[in-house]
Amino acid sequence: MRLKLCLAVPFLLLACSDINDGWEVDGGGYLKYEINGEDERTIELAEDDVEVPFIKNSHRYFLVKTRASESKRGDQFSIMVNRPVLGDNPVVQRYSWFNYGALTQAPILEDLSTVRFDQKDDSTWTANLDLYTPDCRSGRCSDTLPNLHITGRLRYWIDPDAR
Repeated sequence: MRLKLCLAVPFLLLACSDINDGWEVDGGGYLKYEINGEDERTIELAEDDVEVPFIKNSHRYFLVKTRASESKRGDQFSIMVNRPVLGDNPVVQRYSWFNYGALTQAPILEDLSTVRFDQKDDSTWTANLDLYTPDCRSGRCSDTLPNLHITGRLRYWIDPDAR
């Protein structure tokens, strides 16, 4: 019995060797969101999709740029917050936009939208998103339609080697 157990242990170790690979270790995270309170969606974030202030750089902004390939529908975000603090932060409209299903890029409206950070430290950044954009789902933005309301949750883990 002891011999069988000794032979099995190396195989178990090999089977579990990749168990901690992924964004929890390497950096990355997710952006979960709903548009007008319907149909929750998730975009996985790679380590390079987020720029955190003063981590491998000298800037003071927080920037998330998702890739359309990570969204089942081709949605894509760019969300910038200048000098982020815990609590409510306005977006920088010039660099913040939402692309619904690879259609027209809609600006995230600075005067209506907030990113509420509840954690920001040397390893994890988390925030609630409350964003508004013009409705551009037809391929062009319409002033006559109500704005889209995007709510969600952002979680980003920083690679320990990048700190």
